[in-house]
Order: sequence, then structure tokens, then C-alpha cells
Amino acid sequence: MNSIPNVICDDIVKAYHECGINVGDIVLTHSSLKSFGKVEGGAQTVIEAVEKAVGPTGTVVFPTFVQRDFDNAYKNWNKETSPSDVGYVTEVFRLQPGSLRSDQATHSVAARGRMAAELVNGHTDYGPRMGVFGDYCFAYSSPWQKMYLWKAKIVFAGVSTLYNTFKHFVEYSFVEETLLSISDINKRCDAMSELSVYDNPKRKWPKGVWPFHDATVTESALEQAGILGHSRCGNSNLICLGAVKYVDFVLEMFRKSPGQFINDEFCNWLEKYTEKRDNNVY
Repeated sequence: MNSIPNVICDDIVKAYHECGINVGDIVLTHSSLKSFGKVEGGAQTVIEAVEKAVGPTGTVVFPTFVQRDFDNAYKNWNKETSPSDVGYVTEVFRLQPGSLRSDQATHSVAARGRMAAELVNGHTDYGPRMGVFGDYCFAYSSPWQKMYLWKAKIVFAGVSTLYNTFKHFVEYSFVEETLLSISDINKRCDAMSELSVYDNPKRKWPKGVWPFHDATVTESALEQAGILGHSRCGNSNLICLGAVKYVDFVLEMFRKSPGQFINDEFCNWLEKYTEKRDNNVY
């Protein structure tokens, strides 16, 4: 039987630096505490390590989503009391003094550090993007847009890129881009009417099409392109990628070969409204 490694703060700091995190970075972490093995100090040590890795000029971000009762997320949302249910570390971080949380029911984040206030403020203030989870989760004023513009980095600590929330930012951006490319207003309205949008809080998955895609396929493409950084800490594998590189790379894949990455139903929608050629290039 393999022994459970004993992980300390400096081990995690080293792993973050080895996979591509630098002092001053804005870093979003998707994490599994148990993946490390035994962490001395538990979730608090993981948080301290990330803060130490980016230093006093950096910003630490964790997702603080409400997912288990998604059907009632908008109805029950309270920025101060709604618990994060996407990992124990995220909830510990949310509750710590100095952590600031964005005000959005399904895809909020909590942050601490130099850019924390600017990052979380005004999540739903402006720039809605129509989408399957709601129109403001990935709005222009959202932390997701800001992390993209501010060149944040994403670390997956013990979890795969299947948990990459930026994949949905890409989906929203691709839908928006496609709709704007349809010059005929009536045709654009018809296209919009067939999209899956969260307009009824009683339904988790409303009817319609959406460009859900296989993150394992995109991860393979990212690996081949040399975009992913890797390191190891205890039993945990860490993966790091830049938000800009990820979003731009995946968007370009969607533009060139949507049929390789996106579900057939959405590709049929693309072909119908953008006259996409049969070879999956439009």
C-alpha cells in the first residue's frame, strides 16, 4: 500500500511556481483537497500557499458556485450566506476575513489580494450575454470577463480541466460572436429563439441548443499545442494555463472545426444560420 504523502505549505508553493504561477499573478484555482494526500493544516494551508505563490501583489480567486441545488439558485441566492458547494477549500476561503465575493447566483467567485475588489464588484452591472445558465454569469462586467482581460491564470489542483469554468465563458462568447455575424435581423431573432437560455428558474436545462463540448478533447488539443503547464505535489497533479491563451485557442478551434468539438445539435444550428460548410468550417 502506498503511503499517504505529508504535504506542507512550501510544497504547494513550489508546485504552483513549477506549473507556471508567478508573483503578481491573478490565479483562479479549481481544487481537490484530498488529492494532495495529507495536507498539514488542511484547506487553510492550501489557501496560504496560493497566496504565498502570488505574493502581496497578486490576487487569489476561487469559484464559489451554488450547483447542487441549481434549480433554486436564483430564488435562494444570498451573497453573504449561500455556501459554495464546489469543494471544501472554496467554502473555507469564502468565509475567511478579507475574502470578497461577487454577487451572482450561479457562477460567483471569491477573491483576496491586490485586484480583489475590482474583480468581484459589479458582476451583473452590464453587458449581458444570453446563455444557458443565465444572462449575467459571464457578462462583460463579470469577474470572468475581467480575468480574461487581465490575463489571469487557472490552476487545476488535483482535478482535470473538465472542471474548467472558462469553457462556459468560451461557449457564451462563441454564441455571442455567431449571433452578431448574422446580419439579417429576422434571421438572428430566429436563431436566438432556438438557443437554450435560462429564462425559467423552474427548469435546470431549458429546451434548445447550446455548444456544450467535450473538455477532454479540447484538453488534448491544448496539450499538443504546449499550452498546459504541469507539476506535482503529494498525490496531486497540477495543471496551469492562461485564461487568454485558453479562450483564444478554443474559440479558434470552434471557428475552424466546430464539428470536432461541439455537439451535433448545435453544429446543425450553426449550419442553418451561418451557412457553415459541410467540412465543419464556417
